[in-house]
Amino acid sequence: MIILSGPSGCGKTTISHYLLSKIPELKFSISCTTRTIRYHEKHGKDYYFLSKDQFISKIKKYQFAEWEEVYPKLFYGTLKSEILRIWKINKHVLFDVDVKGGLHLKKQYPNNSLSIFIMVHSIEILKKRLFIRNSEKLSKIKIRLNKAKIECNYAKLFDIILPNINLIKAQKEAIKLVSNFIF
Repeated sequence: MIILSGPSGCGKTTISHYLLSKIPELKFSISCTTRTIRYHEKHGKDYYFLSKDQFISKIKKYQFAEWEEVYPKLFYGTLKSEILRIWKINKHVLFDVDVKGGLHLKKQYPNNSLSIFIMVHSIEILKKRLFIRNSEKLSKIKIRLNKAKIECNYAKLFDIILPNINLIKAQKEAIKLVSNFIF
């Protein structure tokens, strides 16, 4: 298992897409969320978009390997069945998850996972990236930035801290880290 985590806007999705394009032994774990679908996303490809009631039902049935109320009334989680789906096709699972979700996965699978915290140089850089992404209102961006300040304190709990100051360098380093772990 490869666990990519970090604050919103750190580049984990960009790096995960890069890893998937370069290492065919990896398969993306599709997370569940209750947030609204963005214009470029597809249900069952980027996320499983669920209603809050559907999500809560899966919690009650113990169907999640990890889940969090990442932001108020916004839930994210990884289904146990998603991990099994990927293992059944003999692939390594690649997670792109929030910080607490990444730590929960690492705790559950300590011996067969590599946890990588994607770190940016400053909160100001995250702010610029979130504005460029142009997918949320200012009030939501402020919530994400406040959360990012807290999340950066958890970086030391991950196996590796991967700086993403220069995306190309970060992608090359990610390839090296993941290849050394799975091969």
